[in-house]
Formats: sequence, structure tokens, C-alpha cells
Amino acid sequence: MNTIPQTPRILPQHLEAFNCAPPGSNTAYTVRLLGTVTALDGANGTLTCGGNGDIALMLKAESHLQIGKLFEVIGKVSPLENGQSGYGLRVLACVDWGNPSDCNYNIYEQVVNATHSCSSIFYNH
Repeated sequence: MNTIPQTPRILPQHLEAFNCAPPGSNTAYTVRLLGTVTALDGANGTLTCGGNGDIALMLKAESHLQIGKLFEVIGKVSPLENGQSGYGLRVLACVDWGNPSDCNYNIYEQVVNATHSCSSIFYNH
């Protein structure tokens, strides 16, 4: 039986908890983050997630991100490259949410917190 891939929504403080593969899987977690693109430099970028901090993005050629716009980024949690410590997100897909001022990020934070308080309903971790 095929299962639908789980892509829990997270905040930067959850990143380390999703740095390893789920039980019984050989792949890294795929997660979703919402934030404003604040930097782009070749194959790297930065996503600022409200007042929760930044996430380093490892982009692919098809990543059509724009600085100053709000995006939901779907990607795999991966160790940072080039000798940096910590984790970032290897981008698989992104959805343009438009102007950051049109989004109440506090509502997104509440949804993420509810998801993690009732994690057994939303994802296996």
C-alpha cells in the first residue's frame, strides 16, 4: 500500500528534531517552513521565519525564490555544507505566498504548535 509522504510544518527551533530519518526509513525528513526570503546567493538562500529565526536553504536550479516575498518551502532537513555546523533545508519545492505583510505569521505559529502538541495525528516522529 502506498502512503502519502508526511511533510510536517515546523519552525526553526524544530529543525534539529527532524535531522534524522523517521523510524524504518532510509531518507531524511521532509518538512515545510513558511518565511520571507531574505538572501539569495547562487545555490544558497536564507528564509526568515517571523521572529523565530532564519533557516539556511540549499537551493536547486529550479528554485524560483524572490527576495522579500513570503514562501512555503518544502525540503529535506540536511546538515549544512562547507564546514558549517547545524542544519538547513535542501529545497525540493516552494510555493509563493506573496507579500509577507498579507500574512499573520502568529496564526501559522499557532498551527505549527498545535501540530506538534498532537503529533501522532499529523506525523510519525
